[in-house]
Amino acid sequence: MDTHLTNISVFAELMGIDNKTLHRWYQDHLSNFNPGGQQQLHTHDLIIKTARKTTNVEVPIVCSQNIGPDMGIDEKMIGEQWYTLLTNRQTGKIAFCAATTTASTLCEAMTPLLPQLDNIETMTRDMSGSYAKLCNDLIPSAIQIADKFHVISNLMDAQQSVRIRYRQKILEQRRIAFQLFKQEEQQRREQCEQEGKKFTPKKFCYTEQRLSNGETPSELLARSHFLLYKFPDQWKPWQLNRAKLLFEHFPEIQKAYKLSCLFRTWYAKDNIGMHRLQLEKALFQWYEEVEDADIDEMTNFKSLVESHEDIIMNYFLSGKTNAPAENLNGKINRFIASNQGVRNRDFFFFRLKNFFA
Repeated sequence: MDTHLTNISVFAELMGIDNKTLHRWYQDHLSNFNPGGQQQLHTHDLIIKTARKTTNVEVPIVCSQNIGPDMGIDEKMIGEQWYTLLTNRQTGKIAFCAATTTASTLCEAMTPLLPQLDNIETMTRDMSGSYAKLCNDLIPSAIQIADKFHVISNLMDAQQSVRIRYRQKILEQRRIAFQLFKQEEQQRREQCEQEGKKFTPKKFCYTEQRLSNGETPSELLARSHFLLYKFPDQWKPWQLNRAKLLFEHFPEIQKAYKLSCLFRTWYAKDNIGMHRLQLEKALFQWYEEVEDADIDEMTNFKSLVESHEDIIMNYFLSGKTNAPAENLNGKINRFIASNQGVRNRDFFFFRLKNFFA
């Protein structure tokens, strides 16, 4: 279908037909969308009734044939609505899509898939409580694996939060200085009015110290953003110099960075297949180092790891991640752009189902 549309796009470009007109022609006359395709999209929709209101939950994709032994579940923002996507990690095909992330609603919406769900052996997911409950209720025999991308993303957020905290302190000092300047200017204005003198406003000037590389501390913190994502052996010469200066003036950031590198080294694919006792010993040692560092942001991340330790450790069984689902999210973003957005939701999901399911 999309190859057909590509050929038509080339012809339309040669004829000077704009994309919106072409898209409308394809939707109304060439795609077999109306009326059959539109009706099929709402076959599995749910109607949730409560004491206050009735809610319709869209379930545009239910394809049991796409369920296999290795599945991944993730959330995706489409338009202004969060959707849950169940994806086959081997084929990259969507098995299920619903406009909700609530566990109870998802369990009800997945009822048509129950016979096939028993075939799932591994399920990669983020650390959401909703998806944990869903997996425990519907596929209790499957091995749940925390998606490495989400774990490392939380780690990077914790590490960067230390840098941001210091930068906010510097910005707070500037704000306080500006408030004092305004108060002084107001007092000076009132005094000039009492004495009958002309008031000439002054310009606010806030001077920060210059470091050895010519940057101010706030500039150093802002420009150190990306180097903290890399390991030291990946730094360029100028990044190495900036890192030395950053760690010299902000030793707590250096501590957080070292803890981050230690965890990433422990979580590396080189350790896949290592004995669980060895992995636990190294992880517990990292816990102790985090406690000794006493950095709130890293302690919060440590608590997150501790509460999801089992599914994080399951990564080392086979090294499976939710990368296919994350890759699919990128494809869907490009698909949204080529589909003139999602204003016509039914047609969008009609094409999404045909192309990805």
